Amino acid sequence: MKRLLFTTLFAAVAIAVSAQPQHGLKGNYNTENFPRISFVWNSPSPESLDKSQFVLTEDGQNVDFDFKSLSNNNTEMPYKKSILFLWEDMAVNQGEYEFAKNTLKRFFSETPLSGNDEFCIAVFNRKDDGTPVLTPLHNGFTSSTSVIDDAIDRYPKSKRKYQSHPLESDLYLAINSGIDMLKEEPSDRLGVIVVITAGMNMKAPGASTEMATTRQNAEDAGVPIYVLKYPLRGNTPEVNTLAESTYGQYASDKNADYAVSYLKEFYSNMDSRAYGHDYHITFTTSAKRDGKPHNISLAVGKVTQNIPAFTSPNMTFGDWVSENTILFIILVILGIGLIVLAILLIRRSIAKRNKKIAETEAGLQNEINRSNQALNEMQQRHDLERRQREQEAALKAQAENDERLLNLMHTKNLCPRLQCRIGENSFNYYMDKIKITLGRNNDNDVVLPAQTVSGYHAEIAFDGINFNLTNKSHTYKQGIIVNGQFFQQCILKNGDMIGIGEALVTFFI
Repeated sequence: MKRLLFTTLFAAVAIAVSAQPQHGLKGNYNTENFPRISFVWNSPSPESLDKSQFVLTEDGQNVDFDFKSLSNNNTEMPYKKSILFLWEDMAVNQGEYEFAKNTLKRFFSETPLSGNDEFCIAVFNRKDDGTPVLTPLHNGFTSSTSVIDDAIDRYPKSKRKYQSHPLESDLYLAINSGIDMLKEEPSDRLGVIVVITAGMNMKAPGASTEMATTRQNAEDAGVPIYVLKYPLRGNTPEVNTLAESTYGQYASDKNADYAVSYLKEFYSNMDSRAYGHDYHITFTTSAKRDGKPHNISLAVGKVTQNIPAFTSPNMTFGDWVSENTILFIILVILGIGLIVLAILLIRRSIAKRNKKIAETEAGLQNEINRSNQALNEMQQRHDLERRQREQEAALKAQAENDERLLNLMHTKNLCPRLQCRIGENSFNYYMDKIKITLGRNNDNDVVLPAQTVSGYHAEIAFDGINFNLTNKSHTYKQGIIVNGQFFQQCILKNGDMIGIGEALVTFFI
């Protein structure tokens, strides 16, 4: 039972601690490239620092290091926050009451709020004897905007005026009291103060009312202070310094529209500013590979940080080689020499055997090549003789067929007459062959000397039954006109009129 209770308590503490911003070393040291070591350091300041603000030492000696500023965005789940609004209400400050009231009401009605956050509004001006400086408008912190809105509406403007320093409030005392209120919140919640003020603190003695003490209290409690000023007299820069030194933000304006936008910006930045800023630091250590922890020290902004020791890796074979390089090279050379000698002896033996095999194979290959060459030559002669026989047979068959067709023309007394006219000139051609050509070139059977006639324009051939006209022109690709129609090929009949360029040929049979 005790063990169960202890485990439960430990888990609760771990969850509470993990929910808070964790500053300092993030993760473990990276010793993969030893002796180069790197780590990520998280500074609570959300503003980017430069390398000159970091000092790294090892064994009391300053160490040079590489420095890289990383993104300051909070990549974890949104923090659970208890946000305390401190509303300054000095009766003599004209307009400040309505300004603060309208700004708060609009902020809670217009801003998407995280379900992790709870809010409280407390009013202050000056502390009376025996009474607290803060007056909460509702009971404790709440996530209910309706409760907050109703509390703002129910609060009446303060009517108390002061003769001495009428514009000044117990500002720092109120902030200190607000820090005490946030300390009462659960440990898994981040405390934040947003104060709406004219920025003029009552000039009264006592450490509790001094800005330096208030700042230290806020830093010790880890409470950032955001300031929205309603400017009345001068710049009052002191309260701005308080916001900056606690990693909050500040703005100043009398316009409620701008004031609401400032509050929205404050709220949107709270998680990332609470996260701080990451820096990647890499340095070369003088420590040996011994698997032991080694101490280093880091100062940020002249403030020494609590940084744990790093553990160097154990010696590996590669590490031994790097430390005994000459001996390793000698051993490697000897080993390579032995291997090379063995390889040369083996290769010599293999070369002798391969030479004998190659000589035998070469002889066999030569015989095979000679045989293949003889076979190829014989095959080529046979192929040539076969082609010659086929060509002679084709020519003979063609000649026999031409002679048969010519005899058939004579037997049937078929001797077509071509009446050719080119302009005013005309002549007749009697077809006494089975095939004739017509064109402009002189080697045609029928020469038609006209520029509109192709060199080899047409062909007329007898197939044993009909006389066929075929277009041979590359210029007149659409065909030859026969009786007014285009043809690539057609059977001629007695009286057909053939248009070949400007020549007119009439076919009679």
